[in-house]
Order: sequence, then structure tokens, then C-alpha cells
Amino acid sequence: MTGNLKLEIAVTALEDAHQAKAGGADSIEISQDLALDGLTPSFDLVRAVLDQVVITTNVIVRPHARSFVYDAADVATIMEQVKTLVEIGVHGIVFGAQTVDGRIDVDLVKRVAEASGSIPVTLHRALDLSRDPESALDALRGIIPRVLTAGPARTAWDGREGLRRWVQNYKGVYQFVVSGGLMLEQLSEMIRTIGADEYHFGGAARLNGMVDSRQVRQLRETLNG
Repeated sequence: MTGNLKLEIAVTALEDAHQAKAGGADSIEISQDLALDGLTPSFDLVRAVLDQVVITTNVIVRPHARSFVYDAADVATIMEQVKTLVEIGVHGIVFGAQTVDGRIDVDLVKRVAEASGSIPVTLHRALDLSRDPESALDALRGIIPRVLTAGPARTAWDGREGLRRWVQNYKGVYQFVVSGGLMLEQLSEMIRTIGADEYHFGGAARLNGMVDSRQVRQLRETLNG
């Protein structure tokens, strides 16, 4: 295995970002409240990370944790948050939404992508337990370049067969980022079987609740083979 596989670390604080960079991460994803699967972080944190840490920086846009279904007020908040993040200069926006019947809200995802302009949007794990996820992946071709997912399951390990199928079926269409409770001891098997180019870690990169460069380095070395 070569060192071409990319490593992304979920961060919620400036020191997390420093530790991720020191451990060899290729990118970070900033959010708050990881226990709730991540919400839009403070813009002050985003600015501080961009000012102090030279690393590809993606930021979650998610206004609440009640669901991935958004009403008109939520959509207004989402669009304002996207506008601000574009102005701040983030490198990527991470977003997902569902319709009331549990499908990916393709129209809203397209609106966010349009508002993001040249900044790429990653479709996040709202996809994983949605109805008919393949239809959403078909509909978002050429609009969303990157998909953060565990496959059709709550964890990447449980979803690995479906994830492998997605990676094969949409090769060259999306950059799939494997995410969802993945542990260091599972990583080698995932690399052998999935065929994805990028891996995202939250808990496995942490000690005592904070990102630790030594944990990140272990993940980096495993990806490097």
C-alpha cells in the first residue's frame, strides 16, 4: 500500500487542529458537538484554525441535531452560514439534508453547492441511512465531488460491503471518504477491501477527548502501509 491514501481528522478546537497537522493528517473537518455527529462550529474557531494551521480545512454546516430535515428557517440559516464560510475562506463545506420521507434532499444540496461557488461541497453521512441513496448519488453527479460516508449503515465496519459497492460503482465520479466509528485495528482490512482514497477519524484520533498527534501518526502510518 502506498502513501497516496488521505487522512482526515475531525476537530473541535484549535489545539485539535495543531495535533492533527503534527500527526500527519492531510485535512481536518471542523465541527462542534461530535457526540451529536457534528454541528456548525463557531466562525471564530474556523478563522483561528485558518490563521494558524496550514492544512486543508473542511467545515460542517448543520444548524441542529434534531434530524437532517430542514424547514424554511433552517434553510435560511444554512445559506447564511455557507455565505460566511465562503467569505472566511474555508477549503470545503460539508453538508447533507433529507426530505421528510427520508431521501436525500437533492435540491437543497444543489442550492448549497451553488452558494459555495468554487469551494467544493462534501455530501456527509445524511446519505448513510437515507432511502434510495444510489438515486441521490446519481442525481448529484458533477455537482458534489466528495462523499463522506459509512456506506448504508451506522458504522463503516458494518457498512463495508455496501461501501465497497459504492466505491466501485461510482469510481471516477466521487472521492469517497470512509467515516463512521472506524478504529485503528479495522483500518488495514478496510483498506484492502474498500478501495477508497480517503479515511476520516474522530474517536480513534483522540486521547482523553482531544486529538492526539501520536494517535494520528498511528493512523497515518497504517494508511502508508
